[in-house]
Amino acid sequence: MKKQTIVILSLLFFIILIDQAGNNFFAANPADAASYTAKKDSIDNDTITQCSPEKLGMKSATLNRIDSVVRVGMLARAYPGCRVLVLKEGKSVYDKCFGSYTYDGLQKVKPNTMYDLASLSKTTGTLFAIMKLYDNGKLKLTDKASNYLTFLRGTDKENITITELLFHESGLPAYLPFYNLVIEKNNTPPFITTSNDSTHTVRMPGKANKYKTGWVSKIPSNEFTMQVSDSFYLNYRFHQAAMQMIANTALRSKTYVYSCVNFILLKEIAETVSGTTMDVFLDKEFYAPMNLHNIAYLPLRTHKKEDITPTLQKDYLRPGVLQGFVNDPAAAFLGGVSGNAGLFASARDVAILYQMLLNNGEMRGKRYLSVETCRLFTTTVSASGRRGLGFDKPLPTNLVHNPCCLSAPPAVYGHTGYTGTCCWVDPVNDMVYVFLSNRTYPYDGINKLARMGIRTQIQELIYQSMK
Repeated sequence: MKKQTIVILSLLFFIILIDQAGNNFFAANPADAASYTAKKDSIDNDTITQCSPEKLGMKSATLNRIDSVVRVGMLARAYPGCRVLVLKEGKSVYDKCFGSYTYDGLQKVKPNTMYDLASLSKTTGTLFAIMKLYDNGKLKLTDKASNYLTFLRGTDKENITITELLFHESGLPAYLPFYNLVIEKNNTPPFITTSNDSTHTVRMPGKANKYKTGWVSKIPSNEFTMQVSDSFYLNYRFHQAAMQMIANTALRSKTYVYSCVNFILLKEIAETVSGTTMDVFLDKEFYAPMNLHNIAYLPLRTHKKEDITPTLQKDYLRPGVLQGFVNDPAAAFLGGVSGNAGLFASARDVAILYQMLLNNGEMRGKRYLSVETCRLFTTTVSASGRRGLGFDKPLPTNLVHNPCCLSAPPAVYGHTGYTGTCCWVDPVNDMVYVFLSNRTYPYDGINKLARMGIRTQIQELIYQSMK
């Protein structure tokens, strides 16, 4: 009897430990998990219907193995928590929240939890704006960027086209350290480039920066309008200085180079053409009419901090924990609404946006984009075969750089994000897969999520469930 008691207590203790690592590991099947999610967040029922995987030709047992993959990643401290959502034929077949905002386990991930999408913002935000403007006949893909951006005229970038920006074949560099414009010389902290992602840096502990007089303020005013983080505001003139930095940067050969600068310029084009800021344009054209309540740039204007996961404990450039302010330094110093990053969202809202694309521009009887525009942007591939029109693509011939699993067909399109995010759309199998995490918390030095291949392992299991 004593042995049985000890076994039961040990089992209970183990379950409690696992629950701290992931708050929904032991759901009986994805349908139960989806039901649990719906109870916690009734908004999900607006546009997403839960469905048994078996009814759509998938195996619940295989999908449930995603739990183990996620658990292994969390135990390895690749990320403190995440949400995984899979739609098949527009219905939810797998939807689970795992873990917490941080490794202390105090705040559990919820269905409405918002994550910093990082470069997933490129397609979830900027690209949607470009597609809408193209759809409305406001711009052409063959247009020169300098038609809309006067600061490029008379430079070696004058003939860059919108297509080249979307394909990442403009000749622009991968990244530009705009923040150096306001940091005193000889005061810039050491930055160590990682081998995994040359466009980002590791912020190591060091002394605080000394900023040039007249550029930074602790309080907002008519002059200091761009909020970078808590008690950190930039002079409105910084934006113009950053654009001039792009204009002054020497152009390289027009071969494929994944570049944040490309999408920074696409955002500038979108705002010039639309006559309003990109966040306002996207909210008006997509987010608000689609009933997407948890997607926003500068989310602290509309959401509570506790609804957003933190992305970094300490940053060289900004004091305090980054929570609700974009992790990417370039996007942060451009005011948080940038073409390369800055968008925060829940998995549900991301999934609905891409389901609309999969529906050829329609959602719940309302059309947001024409069929022709959706097909053009989601099927066109560059001559190099590396990229679509803004979208990333599978690369089965290069396993080291392939962002997708081996079973993903060539027609798949989507994007990943530095903070530990991805969304992939499969038009062949009528499927959307979303993974959101804050793998950069507390520090972004080693990308265990990428090294362990967590996102692609999950994607592979999704395909295995259909066999």
